[in-house]
Amino acid sequence: MTFDMRAWGPQDGRTVLALHGFPQGAVSWEGLGQLLARSGIRLLTFDQRGYSPGARPPLETYTVPNYVDDVLAIADASHLEYFDVIGFGMGGLQSWAVAAVAPERVRSVTALVFPHPAAFAHAIETVPAQTEAWNRLEKMSPAEPAARALLADNGNGLRTFLLDSGMPDPVVEDTVTRVGTEEVLVPAIAWHLVPLDDMAAIGRVNVPSLYLWSHSPALVRSTSESCGQWVDGPYRSIELSGVGHWILESSPESVVEPLLAHLASAPAEGVVS
Repeated sequence: MTFDMRAWGPQDGRTVLALHGFPQGAVSWEGLGQLLARSGIRLLTFDQRGYSPGARPPLETYTVPNYVDDVLAIADASHLEYFDVIGFGMGGLQSWAVAAVAPERVRSVTALVFPHPAAFAHAIETVPAQTEAWNRLEKMSPAEPAARALLADNGNGLRTFLLDSGMPDPVVEDTVTRVGTEEVLVPAIAWHLVPLDDMAAIGRVNVPSLYLWSHSPALVRSTSESCGQWVDGPYRSIELSGVGHWILESSPESVVEPLLAHLASAPAEGVVS
């Protein structure tokens, strides 16, 4: 597969692999990438499986192990023996999985919004408010009819979904333009649909971990606060107040200070499991 990539910051800077969420793209990291570049950090990102035109395999290949392999393959192709990883939303889920599977490669993990997937799966099974919040959003299965419904009436369903979740108006229109065809949206939804059993199976994380969370329509506070129970390594959780769900688009500057401190405290090499 061929992934469309973007990068900000010096070629020889410390490299952070950035993983976007649904239904974003590599462009969602531009604000943060420009800010981090001023501190000598190189942010490297890509349009995920299903989003890159050259990376749309059959829908049955959209599984967490393959999402992890995508990241490791891109790290290999980019000649990164070690790297830091940051993810937003479903990219955050992917980041936790990469850190759990390949701690010998990962210097640190930073997740925006999405807690450790096992914490999330446990909360859905045990916290009624979390179950209700998730069910309101998880009506996108199977992927093909869900995409057709969202794209009906000139994308009105997709536009409403994004606006209701708090995405800024200009970003909504850019997003609908970018993913507003079945060719793009069907695999993007398939990439987003991770079964709860697969979330629960993602292992504990022992690399330095930073969890940045904010108000999100799909999360309740107790779920975010439970995240650290699935982390064995150094861990810090920070609530970002007043930024809404779409942190990268609405407030990338709120991420810079805690992320730089986190990177500075992480080891130069990965943590051997």
